[in-house]
Amino acid sequence: MKGRKITATFHYCNSGKKEVKTVNCLFDDKAEQYELTKVFVVEFGESLVFSKSDNTFLVNDKEGNP
Repeated sequence: MKGRKITATFHYCNSGKKEVKTVNCLFDDKAEQYELTKVFVVEFGESLVFSKSDNTFLVNDKEGNP
C-alpha cells in the first residue's frame, strides 16, 4: 500500500453536487495500474472510485459523508 495526499474533485452521484477536497488515500499495487480504480479514502473510511485522468472521485450520496 502506498499513501498519498490528493486534492481532487468529489462528484456526488445522486445529488450532482461537486466539491474540491484534499484527502489522504491508500493505493495498492493493482490500483496503480489502472486509469479508473478504487482507492481507500481515509477521511471517508471507505474505498471510492477514482479517475486518474480527470482527478475525480465518484461518491454515492448517503448520510454520514464528510
